[in-house]
Amino acid sequence: MKNLIKIILPCLAFMSATAQGASLDELYRDLVKSDNDGYLPMFVKNRHAPENLLEAPMEIPAAKPVSQATPGLDLRPIDLVNEYKAREAARLQNIRDWENAVKAVQQNRVTPVELKIITSRTEKKDPKAIEIYAWMNAKGVGVKQDLIQAFHYYMEADRLNVADAKKNASLVYQAMSKDQRASLSSL
Repeated sequence: MKNLIKIILPCLAFMSATAQGASLDELYRDLVKSDNDGYLPMFVKNRHAPENLLEAPMEIPAAKPVSQATPGLDLRPIDLVNEYKAREAARLQNIRDWENAVKAVQQNRVTPVELKIITSRTEKKDPKAIEIYAWMNAKGVGVKQDLIQAFHYYMEADRLNVADAKKNASLVYQAMSKDQRASLSSL
């Protein structure tokens, strides 16, 4: 299009005597209109522009103000830095709580707080928590000894690819009485 304008502008100087009343603006509009009917890409906005373009600016309707009483709409500014810090602090606290619960199991001093942390992770299918909870049930640490429960948790740990879980399940199975083994087959 630039090449076309370079060609047309010098010609306009020679044709000024014959182009009676044609302004450069009208010539440019005619040129754009003819180009838009042809090969220009779709992003050209005036592809189907009317012949007489409006000179007055269009009125844009004002946006409706959002009232403070709109239910479910939170208009408080978001403080991303403090929100990130709070989430990171909660994540680190969660890690510390888990490490303390594991230490409590190792030292055979499990309280209901540590038991809750371990069981909540067990319910979320955390492989390490399931293995620890199976060991707690097998040994009777923090909970009443239950070999059947321990066997089931070790089998669950095996399904989650915990190393030596199947071997531990077989050791628990060997430690069971005949009645306990029979109750396994009925489940």
